[in-house]
Amino acid sequence: MNIAAEAKDITVGYGEHTVLKSVSLAIEQGGFLGILGPNGCGKTTFLRSLSKVLKPEDGVVYIDGKTVSSYDAKTFAKTVGCVSQETETGFEFSVRDIVLMGRHPHIGRLAPLTAGDYAIADEAMRFTNTLQFKDRLVTELSGGERQRVLIAKTLAQQPKILLLDEPTNHLDVCHQIEILQLIRSLTPKITVIGVLHDLNLASYFCDRIVLMEKGQILSVGTPAEVLTPERVYDVFSVRMIVSPHPVTGKPYLIPEYGIPQVPGSRHIHVISGGGSGAELFYSLSLHGFTVTAGVLSANDSDAQAASVLGIETILEPPFAAVSEASAARLKELVSKADAVVVTAMPVGHGNLSNLTALAGCKVPVYVLGEFADYTGGRAKEARRQILDEGGVCTADVMSLMKKLMPYER
Repeated sequence: MNIAAEAKDITVGYGEHTVLKSVSLAIEQGGFLGILGPNGCGKTTFLRSLSKVLKPEDGVVYIDGKTVSSYDAKTFAKTVGCVSQETETGFEFSVRDIVLMGRHPHIGRLAPLTAGDYAIADEAMRFTNTLQFKDRLVTELSGGERQRVLIAKTLAQQPKILLLDEPTNHLDVCHQIEILQLIRSLTPKITVIGVLHDLNLASYFCDRIVLMEKGQILSVGTPAEVLTPERVYDVFSVRMIVSPHPVTGKPYLIPEYGIPQVPGSRHIHVISGGGSGAELFYSLSLHGFTVTAGVLSANDSDAQAASVLGIETILEPPFAAVSEASAARLKELVSKADAVVVTAMPVGHGNLSNLTALAGCKVPVYVLGEFADYTGGRAKEARRQILDEGGVCTADVMSLMKKLMPYER
């Protein structure tokens, strides 16, 4: 394993206030390492220790195999580039002048810039998509454009390691993604170490994540290894639902900011399938209803969503028909529910009995949208019977929630 940067038992602070306490971390070359943690946990202090801005009270920092203290300023600037969270320059320099400042470590004192320096600066601007406004004043640019200019300036240094302190701070979501895509594209040629706040963006863009708390490193690893519900709660005191993103497979986090299901709360049973119930499960849980679901195939995405939310679900093996035991349990849950919701699910011969079980149902039944009928019309007939017996059609989840709210305590 090739190490780009390493901290060994470093203790760092400001005056008498100690922030980092005996922190050790080895950072591999060529990846994107994200540093996460609550405000005041020491993320920026750790980055400043790597950038030679802060000298550790104890311990040693190594950059590219050499102690930080052994570098002179110019050599260090050729090795490590830094982008702070502040994008304001305070002076009306042109974009090209700002980027050319990144060449200063490579030129002699009072030496003029060469054609090679201009070519490197232009290439950095081309890479960061800032070349088109090279002659504009940096003060005229938007926050996202200024951030790209500062990254171009740092790339003009031609560093081996890039340190970024909250590079997406104060940017809208479009510019956040734009900046992080740009940073991501620098690897593996450049090692990137960045302080980030958005857990989902860190999960998506970073190869590895460091989770910090109270001046200590709590966890280091891949996003899947670090961003677990338990660790996130321990550090941020926020309960999160963590599940693999359906496209990337990386952890995706959403907050559990609904009211927990508690005994005695109003009970809604949901009959769904094919992913048609996930949004409803979440909305009902968010509003404090006790939710049950089924019958569902164990490999149905609705079953997975229900599992993540802790919803009791009647399950059958994949491709199996509804068993007598499951059918009996369905009737039991329906009879105990305050209301039943049937979603716009695909209906085949395997799950048709979920609908026919509602014949003569004594509790309110809401039908959310149209079924996809693969039963030769039997599902549509079951739907018609549900409506004839007093079932209520609703167009979408929002409309349904308005109808169900009277059932809330």
